[in-house]
Amino acid sequence: MFDAVRNNKRVVQIILLLMVLPFAFFGVESYMNRDSAREDAAVVGKMKIVPEEFQQALREQTDRLREMAGEEFDPKMMETPEARTQVLEGLVSQRLLMQEAQRQHLTVSDGRMSQIIAGVPGFQVDGKFSEARFDQVAQAQGYSRDGLLARIRQDLVMRQLYAGVAGSSFVPPSLARRWAQMQQEEREVSEAIITPFEFIEQIKITPEQIRKYYDDNQKEFAVPEQVKVEYLMLSEATLAAKMDIAEEEVRKAFESNQSKYMQGEERKARHILLGVKQGATPEERKAVKDKAEALLKQLKANPAKFGELAKANSDDPGSKDNGGDLGFFGRGTMVKPFEEVAFSLKKGEISGLVETDFGYHIIQLEDVRGGQGKTLEQARAEITDELKKQAARRRFAELAETFSNTVYEQADSLAPAAEKLGLQVKTSPLIPKGMLMPAPFDSVKLRDAIFAEDAIKNRRNTQAVETAPNTLVSARVIEQIPPSIKPFESVQADIEKKLGFEAGRKLALERGESSLTKLRAGEEAPLVWSPPQDVSRAQAQGPAAVMVKAIFNAPANKLPAYLGFPMDNGGYAIFRISAVKQPEEALDPARVQAIKAQLEQTVSQDDFASYITALRKDYPVKINQKLLEAPKQP
Repeated sequence: MFDAVRNNKRVVQIILLLMVLPFAFFGVESYMNRDSAREDAAVVGKMKIVPEEFQQALREQTDRLREMAGEEFDPKMMETPEARTQVLEGLVSQRLLMQEAQRQHLTVSDGRMSQIIAGVPGFQVDGKFSEARFDQVAQAQGYSRDGLLARIRQDLVMRQLYAGVAGSSFVPPSLARRWAQMQQEEREVSEAIITPFEFIEQIKITPEQIRKYYDDNQKEFAVPEQVKVEYLMLSEATLAAKMDIAEEEVRKAFESNQSKYMQGEERKARHILLGVKQGATPEERKAVKDKAEALLKQLKANPAKFGELAKANSDDPGSKDNGGDLGFFGRGTMVKPFEEVAFSLKKGEISGLVETDFGYHIIQLEDVRGGQGKTLEQARAEITDELKKQAARRRFAELAETFSNTVYEQADSLAPAAEKLGLQVKTSPLIPKGMLMPAPFDSVKLRDAIFAEDAIKNRRNTQAVETAPNTLVSARVIEQIPPSIKPFESVQADIEKKLGFEAGRKLALERGESSLTKLRAGEEAPLVWSPPQDVSRAQAQGPAAVMVKAIFNAPANKLPAYLGFPMDNGGYAIFRISAVKQPEEALDPARVQAIKAQLEQTVSQDDFASYITALRKDYPVKINQKLLEAPKQP
């Protein structure tokens, strides 16, 4: 994500406010016909956000998260009011910026638009801008040609707003030095842990307590209604697996698209970027250039230190932590001055200073690959797979209506539809009501249909439900288990363990708080302390983050200092701070500069978030709270 290098070349893919907002979707006003009687998702100043646009934004964010998380993605995470609110707030922010840009008469010239669009690789064929390709991208994104042009123009205009606000943020060097000192500070800490299990022998749980807990907490032992279904699925994926593609079709596709199967030359490089703020004075620009030249001199003397110096000095947040590693990239990916130098270097060579709109770069070329075309044999599998998908997509469109009509018209069985379409009726495991299941039963609509009264009582086929793109499913209930309560005997032992643990947790908390009070008063407490160890702020990651932050927030003017925490496992932890250690060596100027850059980025993001908040006063926002409620679960 070396956005500082690629930014101007990815105006369609990268959305400005992803830097400062959890979710942002910049688009044009909906081209759909609006029903004036329908409630809008939100009204921002004079602009409206229609429900269809909100739902589309939800789908886009869901698809993005699914692509990132893969099999670990849980669609249920996007069904919460919090997630829906974040998506809608992104759309609200977009409308605020659009109206403010109009008020300030901000625009992008047609010449600049043409220059940017012509340079986007996604709009090119054989390295040249293609109007046909542009139209294809617009259609795939759900836009008309004018709609996509308007979206790109709006995104660029809103970048101007962001640059004007965030680009003016400033962090004084003294604050960066103090922050660097704080990061290097260490505290000597010992810990004592009191666990619930220390009190097992003194805890006695009676049968009466167990029975009372069972009677008072029936919901905890409830077993939801469950059904088993037969189901029939028509999908593009299953149809594709059955498609036969003739050799002549493969050859014809290869010959008509040979440029597609050319493997363009790609280069793997590292870089160090020393950024220059927009509107920088000549003196500020010279200071950055002087620093870049000093770094270049170090690298020429010792090229092996490139990764180390990139981590300490680069202003590109997407690559600096990886030592400036940009991975492999092809032509048309980077901004032009960077690309020209990167593709002129020899393997292992380090460039001179490369100036772009973002500042000064130093590039080290690591590897080169590609530049050759695939033969028919090499491309055969790829072509065949694509032709199968195309054929399956057409076949799915032909069969979808027949599938839907047949399962509805012959609702007592799925067999007629299966026989007519050559599909296989499958049987599901038991499906508990209200619980997430693997596909296709991860679909809320399908689960709603399965647990509907008609499906359970009359055992009729559900309607054909689209559970995923180009995937239709109909199901028929064949077994139903009513909701019930687990019998007392089956949960008695679990209840006893739970009550015992809760009693132990309570005793651990009481002893921990009592011991902490004594220690702070200068008294002794019967605790077993671990050997002291040095703790740094860098350890404030993961589950231990809260504790580490508390250790460094604790007053250290009087030592030893004590603090305590109830633990997630039911225990109680007491920490003793016995010493505060400052680094002996002088602060690394490069590290201070890197911290200053990070702080400036954080401040600029906060400034822009405050700017968005201020805009809400100029353009009143009205949210339709009903749309933010979680969808009804089966």
